[in-house]
Amino acid sequence: MMRKRTIICISRQYGSGGRITGERLSELLGIPCYDKELLTRTAMEHGVQEETIATSDEKAATWKSMGFPRGIRNPYKIPLELDSHYAINDTVFQMLTETIQNLAREGSCIIIGRAAKKVLKDDPDMISVFIHADLESRINSIMDREQVDEKHARHMIQEIDKRRAKFNNTYLKDQWTACTSYDLSISTSRFGIEGAVKAIMSLLEADKHCQSDPADG
Repeated sequence: MMRKRTIICISRQYGSGGRITGERLSELLGIPCYDKELLTRTAMEHGVQEETIATSDEKAATWKSMGFPRGIRNPYKIPLELDSHYAINDTVFQMLTETIQNLAREGSCIIIGRAAKKVLKDDPDMISVFIHADLESRINSIMDREQVDEKHARHMIQEIDKRRAKFNNTYLKDQWTACTSYDLSISTSRFGIEGAVKAIMSLLEADKHCQSDPADG
């Protein structure tokens, strides 16, 4: 069966250039890329404040967020496969899930983070990518982008990577940084942003040929 859509789900270490990679692919392929834009779309679709979505963005539910021991009642009237009390973070994840599925149904797109590869795991047109880089490269990137010193950049990386790892490990049920969890895992400190983009483009081309000319059984 010929590929009808291009769905790329990019997971990334903080400071590795995952968002930039997605934006570059968006330009080359002529398809939309959703990062923070996904939060705006989700808020609009579910009629909630974007701040509500942003506050829980890529954060797993915790005992604190559930208001242990009883939890917080779900304030949104949407179907959820949860107990009668809901964690706000789980509710937000369910909202994001529905929006990601809607975007994929609409057509080709690139989605950054938000456990999108889990949400779209059964979509035959989805390609999953993990963008990573060595710590020194990431520190330099954050220092330059955020205009902070080395100590602050290192702390930001540790905190955000920790948060993303917990989020992904909670909702994906696998190790966030495990290369076997993705169709492609590539280092931007070794190959650069353009190298990562070229590798993903090559992967798309190879996948297109595999779908159009399957091997004999």
